[in-house]
Amino acid sequence: MSTDASLFPLHFWDSEIFCEKCEQIRKFKIFSQEKYDKNYSKSEIPLNTPLFCKCTHCENTMICATNEFAELKEDPTFGLCKIWGMGILEAGDWVYHPKEKLCVVDGVNRISGSLPQIVLKNKKNKKMEIQLESLPSGDHNIFYRLLPQDAPQALIGDNVYHTETKQIGIVAGLKFNGGQTIIIKLEDGTIERCHCEKESHYLTDEFVEKNVKWRCKDLSYSHNLQINSHSKVLYVNCLLPNFNAVCELEKIIYSIPQARCFIMHVIMEETDLRSEDLYKELLRKDIYICCNRIEFKNSEAYIAGFCKDRDTPQKIHKALQKFPIKKINLDIKMRPDIKNIKTINENDKFIKISKIGKKVHIDGWVKSEKEKKKANLKAFFSCFNFNIENHIWVIN
Repeated sequence: MSTDASLFPLHFWDSEIFCEKCEQIRKFKIFSQEKYDKNYSKSEIPLNTPLFCKCTHCENTMICATNEFAELKEDPTFGLCKIWGMGILEAGDWVYHPKEKLCVVDGVNRISGSLPQIVLKNKKNKKMEIQLESLPSGDHNIFYRLLPQDAPQALIGDNVYHTETKQIGIVAGLKFNGGQTIIIKLEDGTIERCHCEKESHYLTDEFVEKNVKWRCKDLSYSHNLQINSHSKVLYVNCLLPNFNAVCELEKIIYSIPQARCFIMHVIMEETDLRSEDLYKELLRKDIYICCNRIEFKNSEAYIAGFCKDRDTPQKIHKALQKFPIKKINLDIKMRPDIKNIKTINENDKFIKISKIGKKVHIDGWVKSEKEKKKANLKAFFSCFNFNIENHIWVIN
């Protein structure tokens, strides 16, 4: 298995993809670096995010990007499209309709508050009106991407109509070595490769790699950077001083034209930073997290809890940017009903008593277990409530 596998610990889902080693369409297991819900939160899955794909038959591996899969798109009927995925239909567009075959779009009537009506005209100049439903039903309201005419926009899983073989099929794979190639499984079971015409704007791996290096040449840590491009996937290895440098580098990589996605392997400079240090820094910056849970492990910070201010996540990133952290993972939930009961701020302790609904929460830090237990009494006499949760840190 590729060394990239260790960076992708979470099994996302399985998909049928063409395997170059097997030369067949195989079941691939797809792994991600973070947990996503592909069924219910598609809009929250970021674009150009790498996915590690492994053939279950021969264990061949490859890197794909989230935006290269049709099934990771939101309900495409929101934009009335050439296929279910991309490209708003306009008059003059050619589409393939299973019943009427090749048709031209004669007109689009966009009605406010509902899905548009389209008028198709077949080769016999017969017109028909189609009102798309929220989801495709049967064969009547499905359109297919035309290949090779619309090949550059193809996604894995797209329904397509191959105008040269006059067959329908499904996109089973994408290749980006020197030019883009679409691999299609046609209805008769054959595999067809559709090569996109090499246009002047198609960038090679060498050009993409040089572009990144040029944009990073003035960074103070550029001498630590190792950058490679393979099939327009950028591999970035670097020793970085702090979280601010990580964000700076990611912003540059995101801006590189035609890079499919990037895999960063960041090593932070050695530090004796502790979870307690992060918590006390947040308190120094007046950032309060109710029911707080903070952990610093493997150069990554994990912060969870409840907050009252909507801009708390942005404040956390700003407050911790100087620390040697390569990633900040937040699980902060908004609770506008948090009521601040009492705050004790002294040299040897910080105690904040809050209430959410019928439950009282104690957050902050003290120097001993004895002081932590005493905080329960302070909370009780502040609101006369026995339903108390104590999240105080003991920091010597």
